Amino acid sequence: MRQKQQHTRRVMPRTGRSFLGVEGAVLVEFALAAPILVTLVLGIADFGMLAANTAALEGVTRVGAEYARNVCKGDMSSSCISSIKSTMTSTGNFSPPITFPSDPSASCECDDGSSITCGTTCAVGKTPNCTLVTVTASQTYTPILPWPGIPTSLTASTELRIE
Repeated sequence: MRQKQQHTRRVMPRTGRSFLGVEGAVLVEFALAAPILVTLVLGIADFGMLAANTAALEGVTRVGAEYARNVCKGDMSSSCISSIKSTMTSTGNFSPPITFPSDPSASCECDDGSSITCGTTCAVGKTPNCTLVTVTASQTYTPILPWPGIPTSLTASTELRIE
């Protein structure tokens, strides 16, 4: 009788994915996804910085209007206007610095809505008049990346009118 010959088979250990032939698939997938993810992150950062700059600009405009109302009290002389601008400039640390498209202004109205010269009394009785102060400021913002369809330089502008 013949004996069966036993064959021993050695099993080769598999290392990584090389056995299936997909060794670089993860690297290719990452190379395709990375630019999209980086663009998304930079877009979020751009939008966040623009929103933060706009909020800071609104705050500085409020500071200027409060200063005009409480310190100048409707007197818009050249010294008061320069004081309002210097207060606004020193309040925020803006780069590039804020600009003023128009000088701060004041207008006065009676309770019935008619305009009068500031410092005078209303014709209808002795009703108090109100002083409306308008302060305008703007700032240029340049995004991190040039985005298609969006200008390379954006200007945020805010105007505040308080009584």
